Amino acid sequence: MAAGGLSLYASLTAEAAEYTFSIYGLGGTAFGAGVTPPPGTYVSAAATFYRGDITGNINIGGVVFDAGAKVELLAGAVSGLYVPDWTVLGGRPGLAVTVPVGHIDLEATASVGPLAATRETSGAGLGDVVSRLQLGWQHGDFAHLVWVQAVAPTGRYDTGFFPIIGLHRPGIDTGWAFTWTDKQSKLQLNGAVGFNFNFENDRTDYLSGNEVHFEWAVGYELMQGLVVGVVGYDWRQLTGDSGEGALLGPFEGRVDAIGPGLSYTTVIDKMPLIVNVRHYEEYSAERRISGSMSIATVTLKF
Repeated sequence: MAAGGLSLYASLTAEAAEYTFSIYGLGGTAFGAGVTPPPGTYVSAAATFYRGDITGNINIGGVVFDAGAKVELLAGAVSGLYVPDWTVLGGRPGLAVTVPVGHIDLEATASVGPLAATRETSGAGLGDVVSRLQLGWQHGDFAHLVWVQAVAPTGRYDTGFFPIIGLHRPGIDTGWAFTWTDKQSKLQLNGAVGFNFNFENDRTDYLSGNEVHFEWAVGYELMQGLVVGVVGYDWRQLTGDSGEGALLGPFEGRVDAIGPGLSYTTVIDKMPLIVNVRHYEEYSAERRISGSMSIATVTLKF
């Protein structure tokens, strides 16, 4: 579970699907989106802070709150990427595994006649582990890759109003990413489009709809190794939610985001180091918690 806060309110009549979040970590792809690094083993550490809210109905673990909710999530993750020294179809393969952890503070409100009752909960735990297989190519200044990744429901989870770190929603995500760098203008263009296929949450009998997501980054190389620019993402549900647990109906959510970002690449004692920092402000949200998200990642090659 990952995603974004300066609070931006959804429609006053907003209604949201189960938890409103995607199992795909929006904002996880930005500068260097389509680049497959040279052969080796890479370890990344990431930290994410998200704050958001929603007004109207929201389904949390099979409990419907009709007066909105607020959430704060502090998450961390460790990822390992192995790139072998051989090719497939002219491209370089890669295998990655990401293990997330997090702490969530959740507040939700329900109306009781003319009064409102608010409940709060918080807790920490393991998130949903993601395994990824990718294949990338480099053609001069243009790099691109395809990926497929699987999300396992390994995270802390319980039905009802409890702090959850995983969504207990298995899924598969597949897509294509690219990076184009113009060495003369020092401009870098990045994009990644993916499709997420959800499977049923068997604890709540809730089947979330399938999704499409697009992430992008436009950067300028200020100096050797330092790229600054603008980042963003767009997320849409393609099909409605279903199942006995879909108490609010077949709602289809959406959200967009934009913000600043930077990437810095250097070498420390012959060890390549990459730092990525970015911030997203979400807007145009419908049937989804909306807010802001800040992400920082550090990657080392071993």
